[in-house]
Amino acid sequence: MQRRKIGIWLLAGFAFGVFILQPLGLSLFLFDRSGDSGHWPSYLGEAFETVWGFTDVDQVLKNLLFGILGSSLALMVFFRKKIFQLNRKRMDGQTLLELIKKGENDLVEFKSSLRWDLRQSKVNKQLEFVIIKTIAGFMNTNGGNLLIGVDDNGNILGLNQDFETLKKPDRDGFEQYLMQLISLKLGTHLCTAVNVSFYRYGENDVCYIEIDPAKTPVYLSQDGRSRFYIRTGNGTRELDLPEAILHLGKKKALYN
Repeated sequence: MQRRKIGIWLLAGFAFGVFILQPLGLSLFLFDRSGDSGHWPSYLGEAFETVWGFTDVDQVLKNLLFGILGSSLALMVFFRKKIFQLNRKRMDGQTLLELIKKGENDLVEFKSSLRWDLRQSKVNKQLEFVIIKTIAGFMNTNGGNLLIGVDDNGNILGLNQDFETLKKPDRDGFEQYLMQLISLKLGTHLCTAVNVSFYRYGENDVCYIEIDPAKTPVYLSQDGRSRFYIRTGNGTRELDLPEAILHLGKKKALYN
């Protein structure tokens, strides 16, 4: 995958060098040589025609040189981007560790797994419900942070066992499955209210989910019923109808 990305960047850079950098440079040279007289776009058009002269050996060599220049620039941008992302990941990863050390609260929740029951050593659909319930609770309150792959004591357990239960046993498959659950249980429109990222500590991955508060009520659909959850302290609680009406009234007053 990494080689493929680099190859794409090299090809894009080569094309950029031949068909963008070269015509721009040549047109500016022609414009300057004319004493800054004339119409520059006409020189640009002439430069583009020159670039397509693949039957001219000299022009082919020029194309090759500008292509190499463009590819070199593309590689510089690519690796600078990768280095920036790596540094950001390291910084965020350290911040996440600090978040874990502080423990659970009204804005932070830890879950050992998405669907693999560590006690029963098998897939447990009820765990999926607990995850979605927690997400709904955050949405209906003040938003929050859900970490999967971390137990209640802040120990990092990883996601390997969850991965093994998926058709696509990796981070992408995990995120796709999670988004599918949110779409089915809460609503497709709420997928944009969560931001999913992964961090690796040793041999273990942690899924970090940032959840935005919703301005409209979020209901969890289960067994033909619509359930309403909120965060209370470091837990998630279901509200009955009178409580839900009262909570929504208070929340509406905050937004108005």
